[in-house]
Order: sequence, then C-alpha cells, then structure tokens
Amino acid sequence: MEQISRIFEFPYYTQKTFNLSKAFTTKSAGKWVSTSSQEFLDQANAVSRGLLRLGVQADDKIALISMTNRTEWSIMVFGVLQLGAQNVPIYPTISEEDYAYVLNHSESKYVFVSCEEVLTKINAIKEQVPSLIGVYSFDDIPGCANWTEVKELGADPSNQSEVEARKDAVKPGDLATLIYTSGTTGRPKGVMLSHNNIVSNVLASKKRVPFEHGSKSLSFLPVCHIFERMILYLYMYCGIEVYYAEAIDKISENLQEIKPNVMTVVPRL
Repeated sequence: MEQISRIFEFPYYTQKTFNLSKAFTTKSAGKWVSTSSQEFLDQANAVSRGLLRLGVQADDKIALISMTNRTEWSIMVFGVLQLGAQNVPIYPTISEEDYAYVLNHSESKYVFVSCEEVLTKINAIKEQVPSLIGVYSFDDIPGCANWTEVKELGADPSNQSEVEARKDAVKPGDLATLIYTSGTTGRPKGVMLSHNNIVSNVLASKKRVPFEHGSKSLSFLPVCHIFERMILYLYMYCGIEVYYAEAIDKISENLQEIKPNVMTVVPRL
C-alpha cells in the first residue's frame, strides 16, 4: 500500500486506487449531487490555481466556516493545503466577537462561508480584521463573491506547474491547520497540527477498522473538529463513499435515504 505523508496526497491515492464515481455526495436543492474522485481532484487543483492567482502564498491562512458538512468544504481544504498554505476551520456557532478574534489571531487572508447566516456574522466584524482580503460563499448570495469564482480563476491550467512546485515543497512536519477551541473557558485557543499529526492518525486507524472499499458513509459530526476531519481522510484512504448529512435534525431521514454502512458518533450520556 502506498505510503502517504501529507494530507493532500489522500485524494490522489483514492483516485489512483479506487477511482470512485461517487467519492463525495451532498444534497443540493433537494437532490443528492455526487462528485467523482477525478472531479474532486480537478476542482481542488482549479482552486489551487485560482488561489495562486489571488496571490496566496505558502503559510497564508484561509478560514472556512460552514453550518453543515459539504463537498465544497473538502475541496477547499485540499486546494489550500497543496499550496503550503493552512486552513483555519471555525465553529459557525461562536460569537461575532470570537470570529473577529480567531480571524485576527490567525491573520487569515480569505474566508469561505457556507451561507447567509454565517456571512451576516462575518460582515459585522470584517472591518475589524486588517489581514482579511476577501470573503466568498458556497451558497449563491447576492452581493457576495461565490467560491466558484476562484475555480473559474483557476480554470486555465497554465500555472499548474507552480502548484506542483508548491506541493513538492511541503514537508510532513509542516503546519497544515490551525484548529481553534470553542472558547468555553476564555478566548478560543489555536491548536497547531502538522500534516504528519493527522496523517499518522489515519494510517494507524486503517489497521484497526473493518472498512470495505465501496461502502457508504454518512458524515454529520462537524468537520471543523479534528475527529470527523480525520475520519474523512480515513474514508478516502479506504475507498469509502462519503455522503454529507443535511443537518442534525435530518439524520434519521438521511439514514433512510443513504443506508450507510458506517458513520461516526461520539459517546453521550
């Protein structure tokens, strides 16, 4: 089995080994929309090329805030990490004040949000964040740039060689992500995790799970938390199809629709 040492190598491994026709699936406008392994890679590379043309440098921070798990979130993560930049996942439910703190503390350059609810909170504090250059949304929101504009900016593959050079420069011990705590005991605290921190967990977990290629998974725990995020990479490494739940109150309905073979949960009393 091919040894992986950096997070962005997972989708390449999935495409080469399993080439899934439904690697990631999200419900949009009432319909489940699937993205294949190849389409996922194509979009992640377009994002990387677009971010390069926006001037994103190695070690720049890109924040992601989503109310629900979705394919776009994962594509953005890989598009960012390939450049040697880092993503900053932020809990969508924290206060506007904490939004401002996290964005300032991380010195985030761009923010990608899921919907109008999150955008409203960002708009309320963005003037307090000097490092912030732009805000993009996954949903179509009047007056807000859409994330597809970044992909369109990267549609021309002429700078793909620069993406490859950036990838080659990333080392396993390099910082991959800054994950902030919820701030329940004071200000949110940024946890620095390297590529190796996360990849080593995936590789160790692979030896202990009975996952079978071609199985379906339902992802509903927040991907801004490292547990579910690591699980997503594990699914990719095992050739598991990922279906993103619409929302917590839709779990029962989504379970009946998808009939997954696996899903991850946390213990509750």
